[in-house]
Amino acid sequence: MKTFSIFILSSAFICCSALAQNMSVDANQLGDLSLQTKAVEPVSTYTGKNIMATVAILPGQSYVFKSPINVQQIQYIKGVGSKVKKNQAFALIQGPEVHHFYMAYQMKKKLFSQAQMLFENSRKLYQRKSISEQAWLDISNQYHDTKMEFDELTHFFDLVLSFDENTDSLTLAAPIAGIIQYSLPSALDAQQTIASFAPLQAIRLKVNLPIDITQKPLFVSRDSSIGSDSCQLAIDFSESANAAFYQIAWTKALTNDCAFVVGQILSVTPEYQTSAYKIKQSSVFNWEGDNYIFVQDTQNYVALKVTLVTSDGDNFIVKSPASLANKRVLISSVSAVQGVLLGLGI
Repeated sequence: MKTFSIFILSSAFICCSALAQNMSVDANQLGDLSLQTKAVEPVSTYTGKNIMATVAILPGQSYVFKSPINVQQIQYIKGVGSKVKKNQAFALIQGPEVHHFYMAYQMKKKLFSQAQMLFENSRKLYQRKSISEQAWLDISNQYHDTKMEFDELTHFFDLVLSFDENTDSLTLAAPIAGIIQYSLPSALDAQQTIASFAPLQAIRLKVNLPIDITQKPLFVSRDSSIGSDSCQLAIDFSESANAAFYQIAWTKALTNDCAFVVGQILSVTPEYQTSAYKIKQSSVFNWEGDNYIFVQDTQNYVALKVTLVTSDGDNFIVKSPASLANKRVLISSVSAVQGVLLGLGI
């Protein structure tokens, strides 16, 4: 029993030594084996496994339109997710409080006009020393306080298209061009959001990338199995903060070929930039946990170690420390040739 064990170990050692010293097999040793080869195909990009993406808005990019008053009724003219132009009507707010607010704005406008006139006249008098410095200071402070109050109202009323006295309603305009987003409240309290507007450049795909990938995708495209694959977006940047298993990356803005809506969840295919080779899966054999291929070299087949990157149909994308450009790889009878390499015969 001990002799048998020693023989097995010795045989394994001999095979290991032979493989380490001589990584080639002479074609004359292979008899009538079918020895088909295929040219290695260099690749500069490869597609990875499908990942999930969400159509989202870049944080901080939306214009948030808040209500300066409590509003009992609001009627939206444009639907959620609609594209709007700058100054296009998107909603009506109405009710008694709207009427009072509009009247207060008109009053503030008149007060500001009077305060401005008084300020300009008093400045001339002060420059001629016709009024005291204290009087000029009081008038100046009053003017600036009135201006600040009026400016706060003006920021809102710059986005008011019209006031309908019959219905006590204000028609509101979009502050920027983009995609409108809002909830449907029964009423609005002061400082609550009426709507937000995302510029088109802020609408992106938010992609969850596995943390263990060695490089970021060059771009992602929609999975062709669920629709058109004409949508293709380059990765713009990745967030530095990592979750447990994923890192978030953002693409560039959606194009016309990517007609998705905010909140939509998609299956997308990442494409990575690399310097690698495409070979048949049948050409790869494993020995002691490493992957090898047989490269044709005149009358020999030389075993070269490769690193598997990913699968692509019935092919592998591989990397090799040695150049495989213009090489041919054995794709048939690989196991039999491996046996000859290990000294086991055909």
